[in-house]
Amino acid sequence: MVAEVYAGLGAIKAAFDLARGLKDINDATVRNAVVIELQEKILDAQAAQAAALERIGQLEKQVAAFEQWETDKQQYELKDLGCGALAYMLKPDARGTKPPHAVCTNCFSQRRISIIQYGYVKGAGLRYACPACHAAIVPTERAFDDGSYRWIDD
Repeated sequence: MVAEVYAGLGAIKAAFDLARGLKDINDATVRNAVVIELQEKILDAQAAQAAALERIGQLEKQVAAFEQWETDKQQYELKDLGCGALAYMLKPDARGTKPPHAVCTNCFSQRRISIIQYGYVKGAGLRYACPACHAAIVPTERAFDDGSYRWIDD
């Protein structure tokens, strides 16, 4: 982005120098050539400005995504699933209308919320697995109490 800004400033300076020199040119042919060159410099400056504005927009989106992630990640806490495996659980005070759920630690470390699902995993049978990265989690029976997660609100 710095290169685009310098290119734009260079094009503007060159255009200014050309415009300043126009007042001393009496020959129409030479003056027309300088005007064309001036227009090219102005177009170069506009292109550099457009590129810089686009990059600024991209960076603003990245900053917003980082800020949103900081907010989202505060809603989760790392829990032991009772089988040596860990997952991030939605905190009770952050649930609102959301059901309790576990989030894959691998995905969470990549700033992604991927809810662990229970289902058939090809070649492994019924497992808890991450639908995004396919990490499998196999909790022991100790992880459950009356068919529900024992560790949800521990």
